[in-house]
Amino acid sequence: MSARKTLATLGAIGSLVSALLLPAVPAHADASGEEKIDVKVTIPAPGTFEVTDAQFRWGVNDESTSPAHEPGRCNFLSAGVVGDAGSSHTWTEKDGFFKTADGNTRIERPGDDGQWATETWDTRCTAPAGRAAGTGTGGQVVIDKGTGSIDVAKGTAEIAWDGSFSIVFYDGRTYWSISDPVLQVANGKGTMTATASGYASDREDSTRWQKVPETTITMADLPDVTLGQNGIITTPAYKGVKLSDALSESMPQATTGDWWGSFPESWVKFNQATGQGAFWYSSGGLSDKRKVATDVYISYTPDNPVLEKPETGTPQDTDSQDDLTGGNTQNSNGDTTSLVEERTSITNNTTNFLQPAAGALMPPLAELAGAGTSVLEAATIATSAINWLGKSLIPDAIERVMDYRQPLLWSLAGLLALASVAWVGFRRGWLVWPFASKQKDQNTDS
Repeated sequence: MSARKTLATLGAIGSLVSALLLPAVPAHADASGEEKIDVKVTIPAPGTFEVTDAQFRWGVNDESTSPAHEPGRCNFLSAGVVGDAGSSHTWTEKDGFFKTADGNTRIERPGDDGQWATETWDTRCTAPAGRAAGTGTGGQVVIDKGTGSIDVAKGTAEIAWDGSFSIVFYDGRTYWSISDPVLQVANGKGTMTATASGYASDREDSTRWQKVPETTITMADLPDVTLGQNGIITTPAYKGVKLSDALSESMPQATTGDWWGSFPESWVKFNQATGQGAFWYSSGGLSDKRKVATDVYISYTPDNPVLEKPETGTPQDTDSQDDLTGGNTQNSNGDTTSLVEERTSITNNTTNFLQPAAGALMPPLAELAGAGTSVLEAATIATSAINWLGKSLIPDAIERVMDYRQPLLWSLAGLLALASVAWVGFRRGWLVWPFASKQKDQNTDS
């Protein structure tokens, strides 16, 4: 059979198969008289899809990764559920309570190279380069493997994650955990819920250790949610959120200023038991700016994240009060300075202030060598004691006082320094009591 006949045969077979398999479609003739076939194609509605590896990313607020109100302590995030630590105490690395990763959850922080870095025990209290002290470390909890469905046309979404993280304050003295977040979105608004668990000391006896019953709480109310191409970036409600009077009875909520507001009521109510109640709403202190909830980032897949790199800059103004509270600060060169180095610098400056300049006529104050160290230590002990007034793990009423910690420190340090100078002055005879001078005159007259 010739090639031409072969092609003709195949063409006939193809036409027969097409006639049998394809449905009949209407035909019409155009102006030239040739018949045209109308073909209709149905395209599925755009934006309706399932997600199997959605990523949740959140820093909670700046307070969760900032220096604590007690000198030498800090707040941080930890992966997984901590469980029973046995008592309220300061953690060490050897305790093993802190985790940088657990299951689908991990803790990340801005790295010095501008990329995300894994949080570690050594960096949990350190402000990265370019971020001022008192604004948190920028650390975030990341949970992968979220599953659910997105319907962009209807504006609905539901995603659930299997993962947990813990919010740790005062280096472990008070903590609680959040498990299995669920996102629900409809009509441009959303809600995130989860299961809260944790432990708390009795407010009248910090030696007691109590388990807080697991509770379903609202993690975040999301008043403005847009289902984007790669995911969602949204700001939780906080500013202007008014608590019920019953929840803010022990520490009244401040409702004025730029930073007043609150986390959801169920969140605050749960934390009344953990000792963190007033840390989740405005109480009128300088730290209110750090309590504001930070943005939530949800990516449909980690391959196309809505937040590729850490945000640069400092989200809140720097509080100079935090230089003596714990964690790290930064010097004028932007280098990270440890708490010990910062205190050593302040101590040396105080000592130098009390020492005479070279060639000065002022007698040597040998007795005051090291007075700066004593003054600073005494001031630190005094402010640490304030934390435990009221027989409470974290007294709500003391929180407002602690916001003015640095003025208190330096005022106390100044008083102690003057007292030290006076003591040396009387001892050396540079200063005399008025009655002593009068008695001396009487003896001379006699």
